[in-house]
Amino acid sequence: MPLQRFIARRLGALTEPSTRIPYAWVYHEPEVFLQRTSSLNVAKKYLHRRLRLALSGQSSREVRRVSPDARVLWIYGGKASVGDAVMDMSGRALLRGREGPVDLLITPGLKAVFEGDDIFRHVYDDPTRVKPGDYDVVVLQEFNYPTLRLKRKYFPTLPFACLFRFFHGPDRNQTQFSLAAVNDIFSLGLASDDLFARAKPYLRQELALPESMAGRLSPGSFLVLAMGGVEPRRTYAHWREFLQAYDIAYQPGMPDGVVLLGSSNGVEAANALMQAKFVHLKLQSFVGQLTLRDAKRVIGNAALFVGADGGLMHVAHTTPTPSVTLFAKAEPPYLRLTPGCRSTPLQTDSDVSAVDAAELAETVVATLASAPTR
Repeated sequence: MPLQRFIARRLGALTEPSTRIPYAWVYHEPEVFLQRTSSLNVAKKYLHRRLRLALSGQSSREVRRVSPDARVLWIYGGKASVGDAVMDMSGRALLRGREGPVDLLITPGLKAVFEGDDIFRHVYDDPTRVKPGDYDVVVLQEFNYPTLRLKRKYFPTLPFACLFRFFHGPDRNQTQFSLAAVNDIFSLGLASDDLFARAKPYLRQELALPESMAGRLSPGSFLVLAMGGVEPRRTYAHWREFLQAYDIAYQPGMPDGVVLLGSSNGVEAANALMQAKFVHLKLQSFVGQLTLRDAKRVIGNAALFVGADGGLMHVAHTTPTPSVTLFAKAEPPYLRLTPGCRSTPLQTDSDVSAVDAAELAETVVATLASAPTR
């Protein structure tokens, strides 16, 4: 028994950094994760990362705090998801007005998401174009292998701080985690209640549409629907039925415009929807036609965003526009949303297409009725 208790304590000490967020107010699910994952495997991964840091000579270069005047290079590597990137870097909004500049090095596929950012001074996607001498410290997003490789290869002598450190397993509210970690590493001193209230996915607010875009939108208020999806379980299949129910419920003063947005994976669904006939509604499709930045601007001018959990949903939550959002069983809304998102979630016991179209229309009508006039 003493040996078993000793082993349990040692395993606990090794799994804790990977499964427990050190900020009590940040929502996460360590118990759910550990029910389906071996503690031994978590401990092995933790020790492997510690060993890689030590063998690369980087362990001694870690610092736990970044001074206010330090010139910072933030490295975000290893992920390709727009939604993850938007949530994971939301905490940079707390750095507005900071004395020292902050630049970003990110994977090429995500660079466009942060072009024109008002917090990052420069955004790079090629490490060979970054001059180590321009920085006092590197901020790593997490200790994943791609990020550690970048640090070791291109910035081996710079000190570094890490936002998420060894944490990698349980599902968590990434937006809350980002604000908590930035507040901690940059010594901002904000209270947890303040951080909870501020937590919201962040991209630079831009509401002015390009002239070419403004001329293409029909006059009047409109809904935005997010078409397509990467995963079938997070791709809604009943937009036509939803719009039919909304068309029946339509009353003067409600938005009669419907703008379809999304990437190329939603083109087929959008084309099919454009063939449908409605009494009151006027549909326009820009699916596969806009940059993410311009899609964000369109959403920012909408009365309501409606879409499933995915990258465009998280982009929508960076705007002032309220939303109705659809979640599959595996994605708890409280781990994806914050009060600042102004989102009404609908979650199913299976995939998002299990959301009843009539229920979705009722929720949209109710949300529009309760939304403050802008």
